[in-house]
Amino acid sequence: MVSFRRASEFSLSQLHQVMVLAFSDYVIQMDMPLADFERMIMARGFDVELSWVATDNEQLVGFWFIGKQGAYPGTIYAVSTGTVPQARGKGIASKLFAKVEEHAVQQGYHHVQLEVITSNTAAVKAYEKLGFQPQRNFQCFSLHKAAFAERGFERTPVPADWAEIETKAAELRECAPSWQNTAFAIRALAEGVATYKIEQDGQLAAYIAFTRKTGAVMQIAVASEYRRQGHASALLKAAFDNVNKDALTFINVDEGDETIMQALSKLGATKTLQQYEMHRALQTNTAHGQESMLTTP
Repeated sequence: MVSFRRASEFSLSQLHQVMVLAFSDYVIQMDMPLADFERMIMARGFDVELSWVATDNEQLVGFWFIGKQGAYPGTIYAVSTGTVPQARGKGIASKLFAKVEEHAVQQGYHHVQLEVITSNTAAVKAYEKLGFQPQRNFQCFSLHKAAFAERGFERTPVPADWAEIETKAAELRECAPSWQNTAFAIRALAEGVATYKIEQDGQLAAYIAFTRKTGAVMQIAVASEYRRQGHASALLKAAFDNVNKDALTFINVDEGDETIMQALSKLGATKTLQQYEMHRALQTNTAHGQESMLTTP
């Protein structure tokens, strides 16, 4: 019999194992080590009390891992959702979401968001059936060092403390970062993130924040009055110089950010996949009271 329980009843290792199994046939490779799983959920504000799992004879078979951030009061985020292959087709995902919604509303949350790969049509339709609607289109890129054309730069980026950059970053960006690239995520990863800046005329002209281990560029921005001066290229060179990777990755670049989109194209970045950011209002539902007692054979 399938039952629904809080994620807090299980160890992090057990939660990691069920995610790996659920994503064993995913469209992209998701077999991440436990340490990477811990970093990922920490950066996304994972909360075990807001997260729910499904068990069948005490074996984990499904999950909705939920995160929260102080910068988004009233909003929860689906860090990851999934059902192991042998348990699909039983309505487990929708019943898990009902549990998430019921208890999140009780805690004062009123909104939920997530991302899904656009080519994963089954998942997109499943989320739409639950009431989610696309709000933003994200592109993901890979910039290979071999394709990155370095040239002379007038200014050399210098290391910076993120706390200094954070107070000014919004003034430089065209679009808000995706959930996993917010200031919260950068602070959560702490020393795992390197930050560089370029100052001009006594003010912040450009900055970049990237993960030291994976080379994922979490944020990069150039102030409007300092664009087309090679600052983005100089920042990316600094990242390449400090990451032992052949390529930098850009996860969930908002298509509305024309400056970054155009810059990545000119610099030789290649698109890897596209995602929707989907949103839904949370609501009380009298059906939740009955659904919380449901089990699925």
